[in-house]
Amino acid sequence: MNIRPPHSLRSILDAMVGRWVRGDRAPQPETRPEQWIPRVRTLEPRIVLNATAELAALGDLVISGDAADDFVEVSIDGSGRIELFDANSAVIPIRVGTDAYGNPIFVDSVHPSQITTGRLTTNLGAGNDTLRIDVPVDLSVTVIDDLGIDSVDVTLNPDNLGVSDNVLNIDAETISLDGRDNDIDLTSSNLESSGTNGSISIENADDVTLGNVTVNQGRLQIGDAANPITGNVTQAGGTDIAVNRLEINATEGVDLSQADNSIAIVDDISTDGDVILRSDASGLANDTMVIHRIETLDNSVRGDISVTVSGSVDLVSSDPANDTVLSTANGEIRVSATEDLRIDDFVSSNDGSDVSADHEIIAGGANGRVNLSAGDTWTAGDTVQIYASQITDGAVTVNAPNVVIGDDFEINTGNGVGIAHRFAPRPEINVIEPGVFEAVQPGVITDPNDPDFVEIETAFYDVDSISTNILTQANENDATGVLSVQLGVAGENGLTLSIDWGGQSNRFQTLENLPGDRTQVDVAHVYTQADILNSTLNGRTSATAPLAVRFAVSHHASIVITGDSIKQTVAPGEIVTAGGTSLSEAVPGRLLTSTDNPDTVSTFQGNVVPDYESGRAFFVIPRVDLPPAFFAVRNVIPEPIDPPPPFILTSTTELSNVTFETAEASASPLSIREEYFQLRTLSPDPQGDDLVEPIRLHDNIMSEEHLTDLFAELPDGSYEIQYVIGESDQRTILRVDLRGGEAVILSDDIETGSMELELIESEESDGATESDLAPKEDDHEPRS
Repeated sequence: MNIRPPHSLRSILDAMVGRWVRGDRAPQPETRPEQWIPRVRTLEPRIVLNATAELAALGDLVISGDAADDFVEVSIDGSGRIELFDANSAVIPIRVGTDAYGNPIFVDSVHPSQITTGRLTTNLGAGNDTLRIDVPVDLSVTVIDDLGIDSVDVTLNPDNLGVSDNVLNIDAETISLDGRDNDIDLTSSNLESSGTNGSISIENADDVTLGNVTVNQGRLQIGDAANPITGNVTQAGGTDIAVNRLEINATEGVDLSQADNSIAIVDDISTDGDVILRSDASGLANDTMVIHRIETLDNSVRGDISVTVSGSVDLVSSDPANDTVLSTANGEIRVSATEDLRIDDFVSSNDGSDVSADHEIIAGGANGRVNLSAGDTWTAGDTVQIYASQITDGAVTVNAPNVVIGDDFEINTGNGVGIAHRFAPRPEINVIEPGVFEAVQPGVITDPNDPDFVEIETAFYDVDSISTNILTQANENDATGVLSVQLGVAGENGLTLSIDWGGQSNRFQTLENLPGDRTQVDVAHVYTQADILNSTLNGRTSATAPLAVRFAVSHHASIVITGDSIKQTVAPGEIVTAGGTSLSEAVPGRLLTSTDNPDTVSTFQGNVVPDYESGRAFFVIPRVDLPPAFFAVRNVIPEPIDPPPPFILTSTTELSNVTFETAEASASPLSIREEYFQLRTLSPDPQGDDLVEPIRLHDNIMSEEHLTDLFAELPDGSYEIQYVIGESDQRTILRVDLRGGEAVILSDDIETGSMELELIESEESDGATESDLAPKEDDHEPRS
């Protein structure tokens, strides 16, 4: 009987002598194994043996880890095959399947073509894991985050066009991409850093196109100061950038302008080209985006900065040595917020005594302009300065419903061509009556007699400095007036004084580029005879009423701030009067850089012209004076006047009606005597002299129409109209007392009646003397 040992015993014996069997009855040929030398090593603190790799049945290359700290490096060998290494550079075998008996098959490397899905998927599990990937062209990478703090370093390889367009879907605390100095296109990629103090960085690249990027509590950094991106940094359409902090250094431009972006803090953006940012801050802390620094560096090309924020934005430097937040070497700065926009000086002590020493906003170069707007409140804190190199209209433009400005604020354009410091409190004038006005004091204590009253310095001009001179003669019948006013506050420059003189001739005048520092400006204007007699502009009621002047003062045209209200701090010594550290006031017309309300206009000579309501001044015509057309002309030789033909005048004088009946007779006088009507202004004192020199009237003054016009233009008082013949004969024709332009006759014994001229025989003229030719007393006696 043949007894065989048990199968199990044979297997053990076979194993001891080196013979293995596949089955019960399949003995293997005897082989001599190579000499085995055991290797013993101590494991590193990082457990690297628990990471595995497998070429899955669906075609993915899958790398897996466990709860320990895993380290995996994915590299490409010289033949283009993918290899995996642990922290000690030991090969991590890649399972590529099983043999016919179900045993796993492992290889040291795979060719990218074997990854049929073109996707590398990694989940290293819990623990603080590290993954380094040298990504072949067109291979997509997916990294799944788990517990622990994971870092992923990706080195990209370009295609034959020099572009790395791998699809990267990476979720890890720290993500780093290296473009190997080629273009990076992440249009279809999703990068997310969700851990505390996480980060995503992109370096060594030309143009970078971002896809969806999320850094919940950390920083997105693209390039650095020493090694900037050598092209543009842009964003694919339909993607969003949601980052806590942003830093970009690029040599060309930055365009992250998709509407769904949410950027909490911009630490630094430095580039030579344009910078365009858009952010929805509605989900951020205080619904606010913070910008520490954005700058464009190359003045040989235009580089604008454009920031659009849904919500609020704070512009404040984080550098103790440099307060500049926004700066262009040659470009425009535009910042818009749907809610508030605030500018702060991070360190005011570095400004020194010169408030222009450390600007927060600088728009330089030929295109240097600034445009800032807010949907609610625009705030510039203490010692904030804004500079723009241009001096064209609106080079610095600010628009917001509410504008709040702190101490030592400055807007500077054109290197000092336009300088503005104060915009409030605004000057206000109360007109008591034509020719009499007073300043309306700002603040809560407005009575100058109050012991606690302190005069508050107003912006634009000092109301108490407004003055006008007494009109003086100009030309023959014109008059010159001089308006004086002190403009601006300390350090300001480039102010504009716009004047409405209240006369038809040369009514409007504008003086530009005037200094501030409360410098007194004296402006002369010539009023014509027609201006004084006929002007009813600016509310003037009659020829004897004061000429009404209106004016406005504006900052340089390059500085424009618009808003519904303005609030600016007052000097410490004025706080008691102000009732607080600042004063707020509504501004009709919304033009905060001018005292003019652009919404109030009128029509003049067919044109729409402004009404300057704020500034008021008057050239008062004294009660004893007459319009300059009636002034005695000094140092002017009158033109010879042809005498009218001799005539006989019959006049009848009534209280409100004056008529004359005139009969004429021809005559041929041998000597010419000057005959005319004159007006005397009588003194209230019967023994006193006339108030002014007699004034010559027109030849046809005695018509009812002309008398009525004359009376309407004269001030109240007593007057006589005389008929003058020669040098010494004056006859009183009419004596009246005027009240409100109406004439009241004072006496009934005025000589009236017809006057008859006698013919002087020609033969008598040869020996006639001057006294013989003088009129006789009875020459003009009335006849019965």
